[in-house]
Amino acid sequence: MSEQALSEIVEKLNKTLQSWSDKDWNYSRIYLQSSRLDDIDGAYALWPELIDMGTKEGRSDSKASAQEVAWGERHANELGILEIVNLRVNRALMEIATDDQWGTKRPIVRVVKKEHLVQQGITHAIWYRVNEVVGEDFDSR
Repeated sequence: MSEQALSEIVEKLNKTLQSWSDKDWNYSRIYLQSSRLDDIDGAYALWPELIDMGTKEGRSDSKASAQEVAWGERHANELGILEIVNLRVNRALMEIATDDQWGTKRPIVRVVKKEHLVQQGITHAIWYRVNEVVGEDFDSR
């Protein structure tokens, strides 16, 4: 995937994620961005994948992703921050990505080794930033 194609998918992902409420984000809204691999600290990055819900394999992949999210929510204290970000983004996408936006292909985001991307000649991947927002429920914790 080219840098331009990645930027376009990131923009579309962020547009989709905008409809997820601040409360659903637990007042820590996540934004995705295309970043050079060299600018991403650590050995891992995020990478988009489109699952074709019109196929048996796609429906199976979607179900497996939903199970990963459910497992991750139960075991969040065992996960690193990147994995938590990944799970929150995927949970939101599962809830709000529509046919109008994505057709039969549903987006998910995977944690991948940067090394694997480099081996494929890929120079950019997805990274994230978190914007803490105010909210009545957040302020009363």
